[in-house]
Amino acid sequence: MNLPHLFWFIFGCTALWKIGRLKPDAQTDMVRIIIDGPGEIGRISKQDARDVINRVEGIAVEPGGTVGLSPSGHGVVFEIPGEERDLFIAVAMQVWNMLEKWPRKKAALFEEVGGER
Repeated sequence: MNLPHLFWFIFGCTALWKIGRLKPDAQTDMVRIIIDGPGEIGRISKQDARDVINRVEGIAVEPGGTVGLSPSGHGVVFEIPGEERDLFIAVAMQVWNMLEKWPRKKAALFEEVGGER
């Protein structure tokens, strides 16, 4: 049984399902955005991931989409156009930890369940 992770204290009463991972690629210095099942849906550079944590705006995801810090600063929000899903969230502290312990650590990737975006 797969239960949602509840991050109401971070995201304002939003339930999030873990649907994938952010994985470091040490050979290319890229962060791979991977969803369970379909696989890799995008990439950002290690430096771009650091810039997101430092609140830099306008960062693109390869091959399409954007990434930015949530208004609260606790989430990294990926907007990637797709057939079924387009909005993914990673906990900013996990992304920071992944960057600090490069390339040994990963970060979880979540999808919002219900509610307004």
